Amino acid sequence: MASDPSIPGRPIRILLLEDSDMDAELLAAHLDKARIAFEAKRVMRRADFVAALEEGGWDIILADYSLPEFDGLSALTIARAMQPDIPFLFVSGVVGEEFATNALKRGATDYVMKRNLSRLPTALERALEQAQDRVERRRTEEALRHSEMSARLATEAAHLGIWDLELRTGRFTCDERCRSLFGLVSTAGGGREALLTGCHPDDRARMERAIERAIDPTVEQGGHFGEQYRIILPDGRERWVATHGQAIFESDICVRFLGAVRDITEEKRASEALRDLATALEQQVAERTAERDRIWRLSADLFSVIGFDGRLRRLNPAWQQMLGYDADRLVGSSISLLIHPDDRDGLENAVRQLSAGRKVDRLETRLRHLDGSWRWISWTAAPEGDAFYAVGRDVTSEKQASASLAERNRELANQIEERERVEYTLRQMQRLEAVGQLTAGVAHDFNNLLTVILGNIGFVERSLERLGIQDRALERLGHMRMAAERGAKLTAQLLAFSRRQKLEPKPVDLNETVSGMRDLLQSTMGGSVQLKTNLNPGLWPALVDPTQIELIILNLAINARDAMDVGGMLTVETFNIRHAKQPRRPEEPSPGDYVVLAVSDTGSGMNEEVLAKAFEPFFTTKEIGKGSGLGLPQVYGFAKQSGGGVSIDTRLGEGTTIRVYLPRAAGTAQQPGGQEPATAPEPGRDDHIVLLVDDDAAVRDVTASMLRDLGYHVIDAGNGSSALELLRSGQAVDLLLVDYAMPGMNGAELARAAGQLRPGLPTVFITGYADLKALREIGEERVVRKPFQDNELQLRLAGALSHRPSNVVRFQRS
Repeated sequence: MASDPSIPGRPIRILLLEDSDMDAELLAAHLDKARIAFEAKRVMRRADFVAALEEGGWDIILADYSLPEFDGLSALTIARAMQPDIPFLFVSGVVGEEFATNALKRGATDYVMKRNLSRLPTALERALEQAQDRVERRRTEEALRHSEMSARLATEAAHLGIWDLELRTGRFTCDERCRSLFGLVSTAGGGREALLTGCHPDDRARMERAIERAIDPTVEQGGHFGEQYRIILPDGRERWVATHGQAIFESDICVRFLGAVRDITEEKRASEALRDLATALEQQVAERTAERDRIWRLSADLFSVIGFDGRLRRLNPAWQQMLGYDADRLVGSSISLLIHPDDRDGLENAVRQLSAGRKVDRLETRLRHLDGSWRWISWTAAPEGDAFYAVGRDVTSEKQASASLAERNRELANQIEERERVEYTLRQMQRLEAVGQLTAGVAHDFNNLLTVILGNIGFVERSLERLGIQDRALERLGHMRMAAERGAKLTAQLLAFSRRQKLEPKPVDLNETVSGMRDLLQSTMGGSVQLKTNLNPGLWPALVDPTQIELIILNLAINARDAMDVGGMLTVETFNIRHAKQPRRPEEPSPGDYVVLAVSDTGSGMNEEVLAKAFEPFFTTKEIGKGSGLGLPQVYGFAKQSGGGVSIDTRLGEGTTIRVYLPRAAGTAQQPGGQEPATAPEPGRDDHIVLLVDDDAAVRDVTASMLRDLGYHVIDAGNGSSALELLRSGQAVDLLLVDYAMPGMNGAELARAAGQLRPGLPTVFITGYADLKALREIGEERVVRKPFQDNELQLRLAGALSHRPSNVVRFQRS
């Protein structure tokens, strides 16, 4: 059990959990410097710590966060279980804001950084005071329970009358003595009016206001009621009574008001007589000392008479003018209560000098003002008898002028630091934006190449199948197709980073998404990593693309798995957050409501160098051939394009947590369910004429061959101007198939011009990457993404032709 640190003269017993000899000596040195008497026992291992707790008698526990064979959080858990009353302070060099908050939630009293050990004495004393307060509170509660019966006996012995008013019903009840005192006949009813029975007219308004304040929950007096007033009895006699009561509140509503009343008529008369006598004596003293005290009263400096024990004996009015205190109320208290803690040693030295009969000049100390501020006072003091006379002059303005210059220098340094931080953030954002534009261009050109490769592979495969050839050539073509499709996935990741992928955000329940992927995640982890989910039951719907968020979850899970050894733990967590902080890094979210997806691992963590490059495309710490370096960039691009952000919390040797902030949806989440399978489109008819426009000759050739294989008649053009010439010539065209990104006139501009020449002409866009703002109103059903398969192309063309207006005039072929 804990010892009692309030016993005077007994040193504080400290249980110290610390493995560093140097740090232990520094702790002891700071406590010695603060003149704190203590006895410390130092332990480093769990078994020694538990044994010391079982031994008991400790006033406080000081613990480092990290030890070779133990850790501070485990020690905190053990201490709270074995000795919950002992205050627990963390003294560590690695405590961060998140750890400190977590430690305080788990029961730690406070924490002190090792680089700021000057705070240790103050933190230790405050922790001991809080522990003593808790002990005293329990003692008080126990004493209160034992005194309830005594209170009832005391009520009768003190001739008190008891009354009780129920505010909800207006029922007023009182005992026999109270009825006799007020002259009441009935024992119940009457409400507040019964409480004021017989109240003197001159006191009634004051009593009504006092009752209103007592039963008003917004008035900061705790519902306490205490007044003295006059009553007029039925026989005309006037009596003084004192009543004390307490209001009882439920949900900020006063439901009951009860108290006691007693007759104080004789006490009042005696008090008035005594007050009259005191007034007469005070007047006599004032008349005799008026001249002598004039300088004392009018001086703007602090005049005081102080005993060598530090007790204030006399103070002039300047104490109130300068410090705001009532000078009379300060008399008898210790001057050290007003002295700044850092100046008390200087005061003690000055008192010793005065006790030895020597004068003190220009002693500067800080005194606390009534409003909590501090005033610098320059003292001159001289001893006389068993006290000393001191005069203090306010030098706060002089001190503030000096401090103001230092503060301005600090502000300037802070402004420079903030500007450097903003400039760094801007450079990072510009760098990522530049890389994003570069990767988008690379993806576009790469998609054109993949379109040609995949299209020609398809032609060769179909040709070999028609010839009945079944040899290793087809197998090798399959390998080529797989490699090309892997390249297509790579370009999709590049587009995700550059935020140019096409998203279809919908309200999604992330809990259902994660639950539905649990089997997939578990199989992905294999048997070497455990999977744990913490899903918030009150989770908001998130506004995201349902397909892309599943890929993001799987992507993060695979990254986490690769960072862990056998026996690791993967945790997937969801929760809501109202984010109020402005972003300090490009990947962080702006203020707002977000649904957070957090994926944590117990792997190796990241150092500062790796963390700084985590979102750069193609950067990876994996072995060659085992990672593309596009996993986290894809997460970053998806989150920012969705309107959210990403943050990484990592520690070397402990693991990493990646939090994806997704915007909160206004509606409700869509329930998962299968969609009707799309009906396979019918082959095109030879009488359907497609005008194909693409600036890349190879892509145009492959696409035209696909269209002819699908049964369409194809007319091709290498740019927008050539296509418009064909339309102006009267050439029959049923559908315009155009590449979006072309030099000169792009696909969107060509479609608008073609619409003016041929109103209602269906248009389908081919794109390697897209300006999402420009294509936002077009619709996914009218966009074919490179590289594409012939069935996907046929689906888009058939859909566009089926929605062609019936009143469109079709030009006949000549």
